[in-house]
Parts: sequence; C-alpha cells; structure tokens
Amino acid sequence: MSNLKRLLAGTCWATLWSGSLLSAEPPMPLVPKSPTEISDVTQRLDQLQQRLDRLEAENGQLKQSLFNSQSGSASRVTPANAEIWNADTACPPQCQCPVCAAAKDGKGEWHTGWHHGIEWVSPDKAFKVHIGGRTQFDGVWYGEATSALAGAGGISGGPFDQDAVAFRRARLLAEGTMYETIDYAVEFDFVNSANRESAGGTNTEGNTFNLPAPTDLWITFRELVCGANLRVGNMKEPIGFEHQMSSRYLNFMERSYIQDLFAGPFNNGFSPGVMLYNTWGEERGTWALGGFKNGSNIFAYDVGNGEYAADARVTYLPIDDPHEHQLLHIGLSGSARDPDTDTVRFRARSLRNGTGNLATVFADTGNFTSTMQWLAGAEVAGIWGPLSLQAEWVGSWCEDSVAIAATKATAAGPLGTVYTNAYYAELHYFLTGESRDYDRKQGRFIRIIPKRNFRCKSGCFEPGAWQVAFRYGAADLRDGNLNGGLLQEYVAGINWFLNPNMKIQWNYVCTERDSAIDGVSDGLIHGFGMRLAHDF
Repeated sequence: MSNLKRLLAGTCWATLWSGSLLSAEPPMPLVPKSPTEISDVTQRLDQLQQRLDRLEAENGQLKQSLFNSQSGSASRVTPANAEIWNADTACPPQCQCPVCAAAKDGKGEWHTGWHHGIEWVSPDKAFKVHIGGRTQFDGVWYGEATSALAGAGGISGGPFDQDAVAFRRARLLAEGTMYETIDYAVEFDFVNSANRESAGGTNTEGNTFNLPAPTDLWITFRELVCGANLRVGNMKEPIGFEHQMSSRYLNFMERSYIQDLFAGPFNNGFSPGVMLYNTWGEERGTWALGGFKNGSNIFAYDVGNGEYAADARVTYLPIDDPHEHQLLHIGLSGSARDPDTDTVRFRARSLRNGTGNLATVFADTGNFTSTMQWLAGAEVAGIWGPLSLQAEWVGSWCEDSVAIAATKATAAGPLGTVYTNAYYAELHYFLTGESRDYDRKQGRFIRIIPKRNFRCKSGCFEPGAWQVAFRYGAADLRDGNLNGGLLQEYVAGINWFLNPNMKIQWNYVCTERDSAIDGVSDGLIHGFGMRLAHDF
C-alpha cells in the first residue's frame, strides 16, 4: 500500500475512533469488521490514487503548454516568473520546462546494459555512451588466366590471381548522446593501407603497410534547423541505398560496383562536410541534403581550390505494414561534384584479395581530366516476411573530359562528356523464418536478429539464422573513345547469423569480363570468399 493509502487509511480510522468517543455507543473497532469492508476501503483508496495520478498528469501538461506559450511570445520565461514551475509536480515525458531542463545533467547512478553492445545510460537518459568495434576476417581465392585478370588500360601490377587472407575491417568506436540533444560518433579503422612508392609505382606486399584512418567522425545536433538534424564531420554522403548500410549488415562480403565507382571510390565511402536530414510523412519518408569536400583519400581532408560536392537523397515507403513484415522502399539521389584536382578515374573490384591497394582491379578507365561530374541514382528495396530485395542504378556524366595519356584502352585527347553507369539487383531469403529490419530515420536495412541464437552445448542445439542470397550486377565504363571495360557479375551467398553480433559468410562470384583491350583476354573469372564477422 502506498504512502497515500496508508495516510488516508489512518485518517479514516482516526475519524471513526474520535466519533465513537463523542457518542454514547461503545468504541468502534480499529479494523474493519469483515473482508468485504477491507476490500471496499482498498478499492476506494485505489480510485483516489488514480484520480490523483490523472490530476498530476494534467497539471504537467498544463505546465508544458504554459511554458511553450511563454517561450514563443515576448514574455519569455525569466528567473522572475520561472518559480511557477515546481519540481515536486509531475511533468510529462521530454518536458523542457526550466526545472526539467536544468535537471538533465547526467548525475546519479548510471545504468549499464547490453544492447547489441555495452551501453551506459544516465538516469535521466540525457547521456548515453557506447564503446564498440568490429572485425571482419576474410579469405579470398581467385582462379583464371592471368591475362583475364590484368588491369584495364594497362594499369601496372600483378600477379593478379593470387589468394589472400586478411582483415577486411578492424574498427574501434565510441558513440553516444550528451545533454539529450547532441549525438556523436568517433570511429577509426586500423587496416587501411598505403604504400611507400611514388605515384605510378607498383604496389607490392613488401612496400604496403597499415595505418589508422577515420570513418564515422561527426557531431549531430538534433532538431536544430526547422526540426531537422544537422550533422558536421566525416560521414557517408547521402548517395544510394547500399552505401547508407553499415558494413556490419551487408548482404554480401562486398557491395556492388556502384560503391567502388561512384559512392566511395577512393575515400572509403566517407567525406568531410555538413548534412541536414530528417523524416517526413510520419516516418514513411526520409530526406537529406549535404555539402562536402570532394576528397580522394581516406584521411578526412581535402586541400584544393573548390573541389566541393553537393548531394541530395529522398526516400519513401509506398507500402508499409510492420505487423506483416512487409514494406516497399523507393528513393532517388543526386550529386554535383567538382573533381579533386580536376581528375577522375573509374575502377571496379570484386572480392578483395588483399588490402585496398593490392586488391585486383577488374575494370579501369585510367585517369582523365574533367571540369564537372554529375551523379543520378534510383533505388528500390522491399521486405515480404523472410524474403527481401534491393536494386539500384547510378549514372555518371563527366563534362569537358580529356584523356591525360594514351593507354591500351583510351587514346590521348578530348573525350567530351563521358557517361558511365552501374546497376545491380539482389534477392535474399531466410531459411529459418527471420525478416529484415528497416531503419525509418535513415532509409536503410539494419541489424538482423536471429529467432534463436546459435548454441551447441550439453545436448542443446540452436541453429541461429540462415540466409541465402543472389546478386546480378553490371558496370559499363565504355563511352566513345573511353574504354574501361564492361563487367557483369553473378554472386551467390550463404549467410549464417550465429547471433545478432556475429555471422559467417560464404560468397561465390563469377565475373564476365569484356575488356575490348588488345593483349587482355575476355572471359570468366571465378572467385570464392569466406568471412567471419563480429561487432559489439
């Protein structure tokens, strides 16, 4: 029984006792005469408690309305009139009255818990910290004639059909919230690679070394500009669907050709800049606008005259039925880009048989100059229970292009406006009945949660989640006098999710290459890859 109940009960019995002393009748007993009376008194006290709770809630709502009205008028809240708010009166959740706003200081005993990673949360939930990371350990094997794997345009390097075992990613992350309205992320990848050779030198295992580089390194101010969120720092540009997905949740070991060619060619998919983003249509749609430095390195900087990029992306869910695990996502994106040092290069890779600068290049235009690049993209994705799909197309137009030097693929001289494009379509199906989850605030697929985590101990066996996937993709780097090659890939994959934080992936990739380059063979390239991935 609450303090209120005990107080009211004591008052009732005291009143009855004093009344009995004033009467000629014998004193009333201090307890009810029967269980029925006890039940009746308890019921009345419960009703009083409910009425009091409603009054406190209504009072809190009135306080919030009064605060909002004063904040939006000339008679704003000041120390002189702020005393109308009392800390001992209930306020609604997310109240921003002076008492509640001042109380969000993170003081008190923090809660420690596990939400797909360890988290610390303050009592008022205004502060949150997550320390995490990810590792992806890959083995890749290629098979085909060396001539069919040679770099397009005579790009030096080789041998090209060597196998590799390496960490694809090894990152550490700190992220969270402070003062309720500011989010942050600080993440570094420790297996980015560089080489000691000068430009044009051959990359080898002996002159390659790993070094840390930033990935997500940003601050977000929630609902800062007309209700939209403002993000500042190093981040993914709002281009395409799979580019927005974390590498932790990819359907295959590698993204499609779109990533290597357009979304993140030489900067690991992250660019320094600012971005406004929000949802619309009751979180059925998202939009994002951003301005970035169009760098071509992995270290979150660019030095040059201009060399900016302006991006936009908008998405919507025309079909949205969370209860049946069904949705249809559509989206468009675009970008206007001033090339870094007025130089553009398109190259495409598949499974990474080594660190970034050692991985085999399947198609390559070589370097050419351009005064302006335009990107346009269309995307679609869907979920129907255990079945999911996604597909994208991205086209690129490079204006006033000129080939810097003659290669086996391209003659030196003017190229005009160069058009290249890439696209893919893929299907995924859960054999164990799971369904993909969708992030409504970012318009992308997110973490997969198995119905039963893998377990094999003491005669108990649980399978985890099993998924099969297939992708067809293509990249056309041929236009006029530019000939970087035509690629088509067929990818089959099996994904075994042991739990929400760990998975094993198997990929078979058959690449059909049409190089149209003298001395370089066409034909099929076979690749097989396996990954053990873990994040926390």
